[in-house]
Amino acid sequence: MAQGASDRAGGVSMLGVAIIGCGDMGSKHAAAWGAREDARLVAVCDHTPERAQTLAQSYGATRVDSWQEALAHSGVDVVSICVPACDHPAIAIAAAEAGKHVLCEKAMALTLAEADAMIAAAEANGTALSVCHQYRGLLRYRAIKEAVDAGRLGGPLSLRFAEMREVRPKLAMHRLSENGGPVHDMTGHLFDLARWLTGAEAESVTAIGHILGRGKPRLSPVHDFGIDTAEILVRFSGGHSLSIALNWGLPEGTPGHSQELIHGPMGYAYSSDPGNPDRFLGDLSDTAGVTTKDAQGSNWIACPGGDPGPEICVTALIEEIRTGTRSPFHAREGRAALRLIRAALQAIETGGTVMLQDPDSSG
Repeated sequence: MAQGASDRAGGVSMLGVAIIGCGDMGSKHAAAWGAREDARLVAVCDHTPERAQTLAQSYGATRVDSWQEALAHSGVDVVSICVPACDHPAIAIAAAEAGKHVLCEKAMALTLAEADAMIAAAEANGTALSVCHQYRGLLRYRAIKEAVDAGRLGGPLSLRFAEMREVRPKLAMHRLSENGGPVHDMTGHLFDLARWLTGAEAESVTAIGHILGRGKPRLSPVHDFGIDTAEILVRFSGGHSLSIALNWGLPEGTPGHSQELIHGPMGYAYSSDPGNPDRFLGDLSDTAGVTTKDAQGSNWIACPGGDPGPEICVTALIEEIRTGTRSPFHAREGRAALRLIRAALQAIETGGTVMLQDPDSSG
């Protein structure tokens, strides 16, 4: 596997990092890398130069004008890709061919063929490729995982996630050509959580979807809408099931709402947040917690903050680079989530159930 870096910190080689895309997620990736003693930001780029310059100044990095310049910049060993999903494949493939490791934001790509090309490039060049499904790092999901692994809920499990939001201010989320639409953009996190919590693979997907954001004033510049609202039901091996209710097409100013519930034959667990009742599924909060209930009664587990954003993925990627230990966020995990995204969208389009017998099929 490709190794990096010209600098050293405490006897450990220092990884040089480039951030491609300096918006909200790019800033979070920069903070995650910047908190490390064994990594440093050396280059950033964004289609808005002022935004890139601000991030560069915050971390002592160099602002460059394009992702191609970022890959060619001296001292870059790792690239964090934080641009719309439509641009992920070209950047990730070029990075691998240049010998750079990659942490890619979700969704991994718009199509499975693109994801496969990204994986093939990384494998051919001996570089690491991870997809940032960082929800696994949030304390409330880790608390639920511990309850599941301890057998406190029994099995099979039924997982229910719901999230209601106003139409998003980030227009790329709603554009089919950029991020594939909100269902494509968001559900991958929940598919990844379901696979992680149950340890099972999906067998079938049924879904109904709509575009409710069309006609909302905020989205007037959008002309190629992706699906923003859906009810999705996934059957997993072992009898586990996942239900997702997502609506990202509500009018501007509508307060948000989310729910998380996991139940089995022995008990159930759900999250709540008295201090932030409008919290979204991936949001951090110091007042969030998980309640588990079974025949022994009720138990509250405080889950403040947790690993905020991509830190857990950054740590795992560095471990893979240093030791060769495969990251839990390896690109094949990202592909598995993308496969379910594509199956859900296919089910919405056809009005039928998509069967998924072969985990490696392109669907």
